[in-house]
Parts: sequence; C-alpha cells; structure tokens
Amino acid sequence: MTKKSILLMQETTKEQLQTLKELAPEYELIKGWETDGKEISLESVEIIYGWTGQYSQELLENEKSQLKWAQGKAAGVDFLDLGKLKQKNILLTNGSGIHSVPIAESVFGILLAYARGIQKSVKDQQTKTWEQVDKLMELHGKTIMIVGTGKIGLEVGRLAKAFNMKTIGVNRSGRDVEYMDQLIKQPELVDQVKQADIVINILPHTDQTHYFFNQDIFSQMKKGTLFVNVGRGPTVKTDDLIAALDNGQIAFAGLDVFETEPLPEESALWDRENVLITPHITGIAEHFKKRLFAIFEENLKAYLAEEKLPVNLIDYDQQY
Repeated sequence: MTKKSILLMQETTKEQLQTLKELAPEYELIKGWETDGKEISLESVEIIYGWTGQYSQELLENEKSQLKWAQGKAAGVDFLDLGKLKQKNILLTNGSGIHSVPIAESVFGILLAYARGIQKSVKDQQTKTWEQVDKLMELHGKTIMIVGTGKIGLEVGRLAKAFNMKTIGVNRSGRDVEYMDQLIKQPELVDQVKQADIVINILPHTDQTHYFFNQDIFSQMKKGTLFVNVGRGPTVKTDDLIAALDNGQIAFAGLDVFETEPLPEESALWDRENVLITPHITGIAEHFKKRLFAIFEENLKAYLAEEKLPVNLIDYDQQY
C-alpha cells in the first residue's frame, strides 16, 4: 500500500519539518519546493501545504488523486477552482491573518505618501528639484471607511485610532467589530460613503463583489476622497475609477491590486500623478513562514484528530 504523503510547497525550516514528523509520523513529507521542475508522484498526496494552485490538474482531475485537504498560502482563493474542490469534497484553508500587519502598515504608508507630500518628494529627488508645497493633508481627525472588516480591516482600524481618525467599518452583516466607531452593512455603503474622507477596499473577489466599486459608488463619494485598494483587483471597475479621478471625485488612488496583473504598460493608471501603484506587494510579510506554519500546525492537529479544521476553513458557497 502506498504511504500517505504531505506535499510541502512552502519552504519549511528544519524545526518545522521535525514538528511535522512528530505530529504525523505515518505521512511521508515531500519537499515540493525543492523539486526544481522534476516530476514527483502525486497519487499519494493527501495534504498539500502552501498551495497556490500548483499541480491543479493532477490533484483535481486525476481519479487516483487522494487529496483531502489543501492549506493555501494566500488570503484570496478566487484564483482556485472552488467548484471542483467542492465537488471533490476537498477541504481548503487559506492564509488569512498572516498578511494583516504588513497590509495595514502599507495602507498607512500609501496614505502618508500622498497626504504628507512624500510621493512628490521622491519624484522630485530623481530630478534634483527643490519644490516646497504650501498645503498638505493630515490624517488626524479624518473619517476612514474600511470596507471589509476581517483581520486586515481590524488591523487597519487599530492603526487608524492611533491617528485619531473616525472609523466606519463595512461588512456583510453589520456586526460589531473592535476599533470601529460605526458599522454599516455592504448594501448601505452607497448611501453612507459620503461620510468618508478616505475609503479602504479590502474586499475578497466573489461573484457578489465583482466590480463592487463602480460609478454608482464613486459618484456618491465626497469630492476629493482618497481611495486605496488592497483587496482584489476585480472588485474595482478600473474605467469607472479613472473617470472618478478625472472629475475629482477621487483626489488620489493608492492601488496594490488590479483587474489584470501585471498591470499592462498601456494602462492609463501608470502616468497619473494622483495614483500610487505598488505591484501587489502589500501582503509581503517579514514573518510569513512562521505565521503560515502556525495556521497549518493547528489545522493539522485537528485534521489528524478527525476534527473540524479550526483556522480559515473556506466556505465554498461564500467563496471565502
């Protein structure tokens, strides 16, 4: 009988490998990150760690596949075949929470780059131009609307309170969330968005959130709103965002994610002085390896005990 195996697509430390050997001695550990394009046997793989869609066809289409659980390394799962995973009753957990600190810090880095003139100063430095501005914005006292109040939104809210900002959280249920002065449901956003000086999009991409930010919402924003997208690119209709930038409804957009990635060279976003583009880097975490393994370890203990996976189990109907 073929021994069951765990396919490791995320590099692990010696200590982490030893932990896995002690937790799951009956499983063979396959260091998938070391294969360097070499063929590996996947028929024995029951668990995959650090999955970003590698070997999807072999794992999901092969009738001999034994895959039962995949631990993803990203927070988003919209790039995976959720329908096929559900059909085959494969458990899926994601990396939600790992990225909350770096993304929240990036949000404020992006905002400060614009509000305190840092973005312009960086450009001026390249041409050795000394040009002081006479008007800059303070975050202190501003109202920030955080659309998506999961772990990232919670951390954004916590940091916002350090700037003495008013926080408005937006989620599907309107449930209370720490660090939010006010909570509203997603359908109410179009009527409430005028309250905000700053809007932060942290939505996942689902059927319900596709082009969630469009002309209908942009047109209701306060003139001169700052907009930051660190959620998913397809939740924003790019043409409508550009129109809102053109008419001044949005004064500045900080964008880390896009409908098409990499962002095409011909995109009108590249040449705009009121847009700051980062190449999908806000989630890069200094302590990523440690945080992801902590999620996997806790879930693995539950999996081996035949218990429900306790951390970040994806609801296929909700798509996150």
